[in-house]
Amino acid sequence: MNREQQLTEAFVSLADTLSEDVDPPTLLHRLVDHCVRLSPMDAAGVMLANTRGRLRPVVATDDRAAVTELFQAQIDEGPCVDAYATGVPVHVVDFAAYEERWPSFVPVARAAGYASAHALPLQVRGQHIGALNLLSHVPTSLSPSETTLLRGLANVASAAVVTWNRDLVRPTDIATRSHAALSAKALLDTATGMIAATEDIPPREAARWLHAYAAQHHRRPTDVAEELVRRRMEVATVMNPEI
Repeated sequence: MNREQQLTEAFVSLADTLSEDVDPPTLLHRLVDHCVRLSPMDAAGVMLANTRGRLRPVVATDDRAAVTELFQAQIDEGPCVDAYATGVPVHVVDFAAYEERWPSFVPVARAAGYASAHALPLQVRGQHIGALNLLSHVPTSLSPSETTLLRGLANVASAAVVTWNRDLVRPTDIATRSHAALSAKALLDTATGMIAATEDIPPREAARWLHAYAAQHHRRPTDVAEELVRRRMEVATVMNPEI
């Protein structure tokens, strides 16, 4: 697949709000995967604001990125926090120059193996709903065209997150819809934990089983997760996709 085809596939997949097996976490997972694939960055994560306006991690491409996102949320410091608060992209070519600005966050990010970050605000109709964070193991700058592409992907995904249930979106609904995405993430985490505990497997492997079952049966992962949490489905069913 050439780059033009990759770009087309990325935008089409992020705009998909009609498929029965698509929910907000799925769309945001697609966003971070496409961003890493189409940019010089090594990892990515998305944080969404809760009802109190505090950022909470939703998805990440790997465990190190997830830890970095979680720490930003806990200490309310870092590129994502600033991008969300100001609505302006935050470009950090080298963390070494930002130790005074983020004295708690920078050491943790560097310990996780990252030297650079670029955070882009997620906005829908002028409302800030979160931020996209891109991380690199080496000092990395983004060209204007790369930044434009990443912002375009983020904008499409943001709009999709607040329109995925197909109802007409009013301006007052935007925050509510983004909060629903956080609730969906919490539901998936609970179901993943149930699978991991029952089968004695790592959470990431449990998540793969849940998503594989949902994909095979053309269902949203959140719908499968809800059935597990409400005890309307057994973990064994998810572990046996042929059922």
